[in-house]
Amino acid sequence: MSIKPELMKKHLPAYKIEAPKLFKLLLFNYLYSNGDAHFKNFSLLETPMGDYRLSPAYDLLNTRLHIADKDFALDHGLLTPNKNKGKILHQFKTLGQLAGISNQQIELALKMITNGSEKAEILVKASYLNDKSKRNYWQSYQGKLKNLIA
Repeated sequence: MSIKPELMKKHLPAYKIEAPKLFKLLLFNYLYSNGDAHFKNFSLLETPMGDYRLSPAYDLLNTRLHIADKDFALDHGLLTPNKNKGKILHQFKTLGQLAGISNQQIELALKMITNGSEKAEILVKASYLNDKSKRNYWQSYQGKLKNLIA
């Protein structure tokens, strides 16, 4: 299974607002090696007005520290096999376009997610992980970051 923006378009009236949020969350999960980001970890909440919005993010962790994990908990990655071509940055941009997210919003999300290296490094160093895990976390982060920067 892969991400299907048409399902959100069909069932979520606030799609234009919520799709960029989901896109950023997918970028975050990739960058921080959360290979457990499967469909049950993304949900909608009903507001008091009776409409729906994307729930706050949850179950966020670097799974690669614990198991030999894939980048995505989706059988085919981000896109269907016939569209899942090229480098990961290209795949993310294709997903954003298929989801109806403007190029400006895609670029803004990429910039927002990839501009936190200094803070990420401080947090990894301050974590309670052992030194080897800190090194592995940081190396994984840096490798993924390179993949997302054009």
